[in-house]
Amino acid sequence: MLREVAILDAWRSYRGAPAEGTILCDANDVGEGSFKSIKSGPADFPILIVRSAGTLAAYVNACPHQYLPLDYRGDNLLSADGTVLRCTNHSAGFRVRDGVGVEGLGLNCALDAIPIAVDDQGRIRVQAASAA
Repeated sequence: MLREVAILDAWRSYRGAPAEGTILCDANDVGEGSFKSIKSGPADFPILIVRSAGTLAAYVNACPHQYLPLDYRGDNLLSADGTVLRCTNHSAGFRVRDGVGVEGLGLNCALDAIPIAVDDQGRIRVQAASAA
């Protein structure tokens, strides 16, 4: 259980990680089958928000292979079926629903998930990991 919590909170260890409650964007800004790359806060913390195959998820926009942004070389991140995010630098593949590496250099790695929720005003906010 402690290991799971540590993994869920890994994103918090990055310098400039947004605080719980931080508004990231409007939920309508991320349509089905798309993503939004944003920078949050004064430290320009890189976040990738994706909505695909019934999943709305947020990840630190850093490929665990070399920590470059997933969209470093363009915006063709989603697989045709919308279930895999691919790093544009080395084609490492990660499941949209949980960030687990499933292809190429993504194997045995995972994206650092950021727990999010849509508030009653339709905005995506960072939430506590335990509530995710």
